[in-house]
Amino acid sequence: MLRDRIRPFIPRKIRKWRHAVYVAKNATYNADGMMTVHDADFMHDPLFQEAYRVGKETGSWGLSELPWRTYIACWAGRHALELVGDFVECGVNRGGISRAVMHYINFQSNTGRRFFLLDTFCGFPPELSHLATTANLHDYDECYEQVCETFRDFSNVSIIRGAIPATLPQVDCEKIAWLHLDMNVAEPEVAAADFFWDRLVPGAVVLLDDYGFGKPYWRQKEAMDKFAASRSTRVLLLPTGQGMMIKS
Repeated sequence: MLRDRIRPFIPRKIRKWRHAVYVAKNATYNADGMMTVHDADFMHDPLFQEAYRVGKETGSWGLSELPWRTYIACWAGRHALELVGDFVECGVNRGGISRAVMHYINFQSNTGRRFFLLDTFCGFPPELSHLATTANLHDYDECYEQVCETFRDFSNVSIIRGAIPATLPQVDCEKIAWLHLDMNVAEPEVAAADFFWDRLVPGAVVLLDDYGFGKPYWRQKEAMDKFAASRSTRVLLLPTGQGMMIKS
């Protein structure tokens, strides 16, 4: 084709500009630092749309939009239903991700499973605030009563308030199929991963919310890479910025 013949003679900067214009014009997804022209059909799934709506209504994300990150968590939740084990989230804030997942997989009807939500529900503990990512340092405030109200109709949800790792022994389940870590600080995230690792069933998904968010979060990435290596596994970096491990 003529286009292919003349392409080598077009300056690279112009080719890159034309490609950027094409992507922007034809984007199927553009949010949360990610743009693509690839399939994003989950965005049109009525079940996911409703799950995302109820998650967003908790106020966890402020004015941000996090659909693809939420979808990854929902996908992992559905995968976990094929396994034996409970669900655990460390770093809940107002519960947006967990609430979306619960709706997506109809967790309320899974009375044989429990969902544990662990957080201070008032931001970073004073002893860890100097280690927290400065971009998130002032993002959180008191929300415990609001979280209790959000999940009051779920008899199989346990809300555990306090700083990690001190509260981890209150998770009294023997098998875990879904683990989400989102604490914006390396130390409690590694402590939680270490505490729960032997309870994760084969095939269980571990999601790391802040793993690939760049320089402000390097301490978390480096710490989780080191932890994964100590367990003879690796973290998969997702384009959403999340990290994923699957227990073998």
